[in-house]
Amino acid sequence: MSYHLRSILLLFVLLASSMARGQYTVTHLEKPINTTGSETGAFRLGDTVLVYSSMEHDASLNSQFDVGGPVMQVYQARIARNGRYGKPHADRWGLNSRRDHTGNVAFDPWTLDIYFTRGSVETLNCEIYFAKHKKRRGWETPVKLQGPVNLPGTTSTHPAVARLADSTVILYFVSDRPGGLGGMDIWYSLIKNGRAQECVNLGPQINSAHDELTPFYDQRNGVLYFSSNRPGGLGNHDIYCSVGQRNTWQHTESVCACLNSPENDLYFTITSYDSTNNRPLGGYLASNRADSYYQTDSSCCNDLYRWAVDSSQWVIEEPIASLDTVDTSTLNSKLLTLNSFMFPLFLYFHNDEPDPQSRDINTATTYTQCQRRYASLRNEYVARQHNAADSAMMALFFDTCVVGNYNRVEALFDYVEALLDEGRSVTITIAGYASPVYKTDYNLNLSHRRIASFINMIRAWREGIFEEALDTHRLTIEQKPHGAVEPTTESQSADPVYGLPAAMARRIEILGCEAK
Repeated sequence: MSYHLRSILLLFVLLASSMARGQYTVTHLEKPINTTGSETGAFRLGDTVLVYSSMEHDASLNSQFDVGGPVMQVYQARIARNGRYGKPHADRWGLNSRRDHTGNVAFDPWTLDIYFTRGSVETLNCEIYFAKHKKRRGWETPVKLQGPVNLPGTTSTHPAVARLADSTVILYFVSDRPGGLGGMDIWYSLIKNGRAQECVNLGPQINSAHDELTPFYDQRNGVLYFSSNRPGGLGNHDIYCSVGQRNTWQHTESVCACLNSPENDLYFTITSYDSTNNRPLGGYLASNRADSYYQTDSSCCNDLYRWAVDSSQWVIEEPIASLDTVDTSTLNSKLLTLNSFMFPLFLYFHNDEPDPQSRDINTATTYTQCQRRYASLRNEYVARQHNAADSAMMALFFDTCVVGNYNRVEALFDYVEALLDEGRSVTITIAGYASPVYKTDYNLNLSHRRIASFINMIRAWREGIFEEALDTHRLTIEQKPHGAVEPTTESQSADPVYGLPAAMARRIEILGCEAK
């Protein structure tokens, strides 16, 4: 079993069982962060700023959301080195509205663009807004997100930002729009050129006839966390998780009794990871559990809680050791599900590799060799950026795409091996690209060499397990070399070798894997 697939299964076992043995602590945040009103949606921006939403308590109102009462606003508080929180201040980024509720802030970690919710105090219908990050500092004036996400007469809220393998922004959000499974459902939309595309329901593996709320996508491990009031939980809303992407997901699990409570548990986020294996180590959630602050009715008001795990307590128990003996049908089923959301899978190259300055269309180099060379240049690429934001984006590109996508190839090859073992024939379709640095004919030959390096990797994989299938054409590679990606205005103005547009253009795309 591949390390990538094994890590997914390990993650489920650890979330569903090992964590339940009290290895978590859940701490109620002190005043003045929490109040007798309602606090939700906490996350850390870097290591120094806590961002969350808060609404004051008004005892004169029958409902906290009555017209004429206080509105929810976004707040920030500094985090000291000792972990204590400073005095919170209402948002200084221009997000808040004096007449509408504002909350549920989500950041795109690549660009620092902001997605958030504004809700009408009259109708309580919510819409998702967008604020583009300025190159120097701050954000542009927020605008309503364009496209079909905001559907008149319905609510769209709780945005969560993630990235696909090709770096496309995918926005997960909650809506009661038509076409759902009942109540509030979680949907997704791809964001292209600042505009939302078609909205797709995440399907019955995530959604139910009840309410699914507050999604958070763990990009490092490919896990969606959300809350639901479906039957079978500990309380009103419990926190659940599922491995997957878009609308293809593994079986949904409740995270564990030590994080959920008999009350509402919402807005789960992760803010820290183990640097060696990306296991989640801490974050926040919102709840109205017994020790939350309130004046008359605890059901009205959520408070913020910090959760943390002692990483030294992580252990692998006997159920994990037995995973390697799982029967083939179960493994193939999981591989098939995993495979269905991994395309297109993008693999990246350093400038003019493999075989710099060559005009050949073939190479003896494997993509494994190209990727290791490229990954070793991470710090150089990061250092060559013009500002801190560009450096952070480049570091994320290397960690998520250059390294992360290569790791996903293991799951793909396991899938191919399982299909071949079943006696089936497999076709992998792959396209090759180059950055627009050289002439057209040179770039086309370079695209051929990049595809050839991937074929060499397949042939050499695990001491040649695919050689017989390649030689007998049970495994075939359909090639589509395209040469250079058309330059944009942005890419023309950026560093032609070390800039992010050029780095993203030098790639091959695994477009699909078809079995017969």
